[in-house]
Amino acid sequence: MKVSSIDCRRLRKIIRKECGTCLIVDCRPYFSFSNSSIKGSVNVNLNSVVVRRSRGGPVPLQFVIPDERAQYRLREGSISAVVALDDRTSHWQKLKKDSVAQIVINTLSHLASGANICFLKGGYENFYSQYPELCTEMKPIPQSGTENEKITSGIHSEKLSAHHKPDYDQGKPVEILPFLYLGSAYHASRQDYLSDLQITALLNVSRRDTQQSKGHFHYKWIPVEDSHMADISSHFQEAIEFIDCVKQAGGKVLVHCEAGISRSPTICMAYIMKTKRLQLEEAFDFIKQRRALISPNFGFMGQLLQFESEVLSSTPQPTAAPCSQETASFFTKDFALGKNYEPSVFNFPTSFLAPIPIQSPVHQFQLSPITALP
Repeated sequence: MKVSSIDCRRLRKIIRKECGTCLIVDCRPYFSFSNSSIKGSVNVNLNSVVVRRSRGGPVPLQFVIPDERAQYRLREGSISAVVALDDRTSHWQKLKKDSVAQIVINTLSHLASGANICFLKGGYENFYSQYPELCTEMKPIPQSGTENEKITSGIHSEKLSAHHKPDYDQGKPVEILPFLYLGSAYHASRQDYLSDLQITALLNVSRRDTQQSKGHFHYKWIPVEDSHMADISSHFQEAIEFIDCVKQAGGKVLVHCEAGISRSPTICMAYIMKTKRLQLEEAFDFIKQRRALISPNFGFMGQLLQFESEVLSSTPQPTAAPCSQETASFFTKDFALGKNYEPSVFNFPTSFLAPIPIQSPVHQFQLSPITALP
């Protein structure tokens, strides 16, 4: 299917006259999108695993368009045009092969919906400079920088709009296991949240130590930068032991970093991979279902992949069963561990009140009831 580039003026006209039949797909990082975006647009937040697996090619539509209603409208043909955009690229032919925007365009081009695929010249920065009234109030955050720097910039922006709260702070911490919760630094500061969830311990995975204000909680601080160069895997074992200690005492632990998007989800993945003998794909999907905006950086995903090989090295692996699901088929591609690596997709329950057998294409196991020790 032919892809065309459109300018900001053309997109402005589409928004004002054809908004009902147009889908705007924002390919920028989640932080940038959540702080400023074109009104009505949807964000493509592809994680590192999907990007690497795709090698620039098409991926299952649900990775590109997470909103189910938008997926349905696109498949049934009620959307006549899809406009993709990134930060500032001047033309779609200048996109890098493995960029998120290129993957999105390749994916949409393979659909038989008949929608016109367009790319916005100059990206969001160009559009915002010309038509800020068609964007959300917050100013965009630069793509580069650590998670803490992005948070700092977000806090500054919040002062400009007191009613705004970042998406990663919406709601309460999420339950990963009955004794394990995942959230942000804001969640950890809310005594009412901690009390309601009966949290007894805090595991802080960030650069900032908050122990002084958490004296009445069982507290552990693991200093880690949100950088693809940071070594987080060397802390996996101490984090796992801390969580297990809280579990055995009959308590509940909140694992958090600054935004609950990169570092703390990585720790939670390592924990369930180790204790439940899960593959990385399974652990990622399990946590993603509970906190949709998680996105560990590429370095962390690589360390988790290495950790997976260590965890599963002694686990017997029966012959993989066939799977016809689109997502599962996508994940059968070769990825780092070699052609024999076969991930699986399954629905993991939030609570374990009775032994529940889980069938996996790679391995089978049974989860026993989780009970608190006296």
